[in-house]
Amino acid sequence: GAWFIYNGERYKILRAELSNLIGQSGQVLTQNFDIGCGKNSIKVLEIQRQGKKVQKSKEFLLGSSIKKGTNLKNA
Repeated sequence: GAWFIYNGERYKILRAELSNLIGQSGQVLTQNFDIGCGKNSIKVLEIQRQGKKVQKSKEFLLGSSIKKGTNLKNA
């Protein structure tokens, strides 16, 4: 599975789908949690923060500091 570290915490991407948006690798491209992968992107559907329960991306984004424009590669 895919994962990333943001502000010292690990996040697991449990479910995602391909998206046709183009953007820098690791950058959050939209408010719907599309993440750039270089040539294409993925849209995160379910995510799990370290030690927390699985959440749909819309629920997760309500209380998260990860917003459009955040670069997850340099976090």
